[in-house]
Amino acid sequence: MLARGRRAAERLMVDECLITRPGATVTDPDTGQVTNEPGEQVYSGKCEVKTKDTVAAKPEAGEHSFTVVARVVKIPANSADVADGDVVTLTATRHTAFTVGKQYKVDGFTPDSLETASRLPVEEIL
Repeated sequence: MLARGRRAAERLMVDECLITRPGATVTDPDTGQVTNEPGEQVYSGKCEVKTKDTVAAKPEAGEHSFTVVARVVKIPANSADVADGDVVTLTATRHTAFTVGKQYKVDGFTPDSLETASRLPVEEIL
């Protein structure tokens, strides 16, 4: 039954993404310039991007109000060792071409034992 659920979940994964783990931050002691070492590829393949909650939060900061929409990126179950801080880049899509190139940071991922897909809570990187 779990295998059937996983196959059904994967049929909805019509997008493609690349997940990378950023490299360590390095500061040059002479100049103070901060750079990142090269990162590593964690996953490349099919995915699905969904809105996690149907209600958007509207926090206020000072006199500014903005909308926060929670999203989740689904990848096949047990296909990658994803960690918080990893970066998801959408590389292809069948339905919404304007989303190609969007990047999200994984935040709060906890794998489940009997999941039909790995659901990665993400925040959009602007």
